[in-house]
Amino acid sequence: MISWIFGRREQRDQLWESMSSISTMVDTIKRQGAAVSPRRQAGIIFKPDDSIPFLRDLDTHMDSILYEGEGATKTAFDMTDDDHGMRWAILDDGDFRDLLSSAYTVANAMSFNNAGQNLLAAVFNFDFAGDVIRSDSNLSTGFVQSYVIFRFDRNAYYPFIPTGPGEGERDRERERDLGASMRNHGLKVEGSLSEWLGLWGIPF
Repeated sequence: MISWIFGRREQRDQLWESMSSISTMVDTIKRQGAAVSPRRQAGIIFKPDDSIPFLRDLDTHMDSILYEGEGATKTAFDMTDDDHGMRWAILDDGDFRDLLSSAYTVANAMSFNNAGQNLLAAVFNFDFAGDVIRSDSNLSTGFVQSYVIFRFDRNAYYPFIPTGPGEGERDRERERDLGASMRNHGLKVEGSLSEWLGLWGIPF
């Protein structure tokens, strides 16, 4: 029997508290009259391991994880492998709260079925108004796309703005500005810049 619903409540609550800070950030930015637009796709990246039955059969479990029980959503999903040997559960939902809830539910299910150590990150995709990043930005009338990455091992988020497909191609300065702004708007941001790892080849 799939056992994610039997996980320790305090552990579930801690994960949800950290992950849901991204919803607080969105609400705060909008309440202050600035513009932020979550895109409709997110992903959970993890290390595949056929020795873990739950991971080996995750494709068949996804319907039960997302569509059964209290709080079920209509989030669509797809499974794919990337060029680095990692696996992605890609989620698609036009309602950001449902998208976030689905990402948490998938991660929680993995955690309590002996696959928590395989979880790497949850990845969301946003368009931020330039003045969200910096109030004096010359991009105040435009938007900047940024991934917002939640590292499960750090229990915190950070922004990632790739500028090209090659490793190392990223806008570090704008990431720092955006990270500070997101923290001020309620996001639980990773405090060590050295832990803001790049993740090139995101499949959405």
